[in-house]
Amino acid sequence: MKNSLKFLVTLAGLALLAAPALRADEPTTPPAGKPDRHERREDNRENAKKMAKELDLSSDQQAKIEAIHKQTGDAMRAVREDTTLSDEQKKEKSKALRKSSEEQVHALMTPEQQTKAKELRSNRGERGERGERGERGERGERGGGNPGGGNPGGGKPRRN
Repeated sequence: MKNSLKFLVTLAGLALLAAPALRADEPTTPPAGKPDRHERREDNRENAKKMAKELDLSSDQQAKIEAIHKQTGDAMRAVREDTTLSDEQKKEKSKALRKSSEEQVHALMTPEQQTKAKELRSNRGERGERGERGERGERGERGGGNPGGGNPGGGKPRRN
């Protein structure tokens, strides 16, 4: 009797230890309602094509803008992966990179394209096509605050 009890306890312990290893083969899925990075990347490509058409960008402008976006993306990835930076430093560097990218793209456009781009951004912000973030990624800039309860800033709740 004692031996079978020991055997069952040992077997149960091994099953508990093996459970995480068995789950490692399961694909991870993003949280419900939040697109994964591949979906976001595809959405960004579609948005870039739409903007290029609406702004009547030349193929040269499109190529230069694509290079700027790639360079910015690489720099953003490096910032995210930099373990020497605090979260606040990462946020500041990312903000500076987005601003720089925006300025570089703006400089490539004609005055008419710049005006049209500004108009399109403001219209897009009013319609809420950027999800819970504002026009340039700041949280809580649109939407009138806290319609459904929860966090008044519109983003994830802070944990202390």
